[in-house]
Amino acid sequence: MRTTFLFLILTFLAYAIPSAVPEARGRQAGIEAAHNRKGLEHFKEGFYQKLPKGQQREADRAFDLAAAEFRTAIALKPDFVEAHRNLARLYYVRKQFSEAAESYRNVTRLAPRDLDAYVQTALAYIELDRFDEAVRQLELAKTQTDDPEAVRRLEGYIQKIRERK
Repeated sequence: MRTTFLFLILTFLAYAIPSAVPEARGRQAGIEAAHNRKGLEHFKEGFYQKLPKGQQREADRAFDLAAAEFRTAIALKPDFVEAHRNLARLYYVRKQFSEAAESYRNVTRLAPRDLDAYVQTALAYIELDRFDEAVRQLELAKTQTDDPEAVRRLEGYIQKIRERK
């Protein structure tokens, strides 16, 4: 009797646990997106509401909250491209160009055909007077597209950087 009872419990668990795992994963999948959305809300509040009114301290608080939300989203899902992009944008707005470049490079690593991320990375490097690295990012971008117009524009950006250097 005890063996039968144990068998029934193990059989139930064998069927119940696997079905609960995907449900838990589904809930988990929404958590990082919720943190990203909350981060965007804080970012927009700081950028569109506080900064235009000259409320730098309040904007900084909103940006700190946004950064924490984006980092939480990334911690939950390290390959969450949009959270990396949003964090990079936040760093750029805050003139934290080294962090912005690193975050945009994470975007290019996760989404190698995202040409805009390479351009944004290059812009951050330009702000840091790291022109060779900026050119390197644009050269990498050229390898990720077959669009002749995009390649032409990237070459134009490269030429401008070299002239500025």
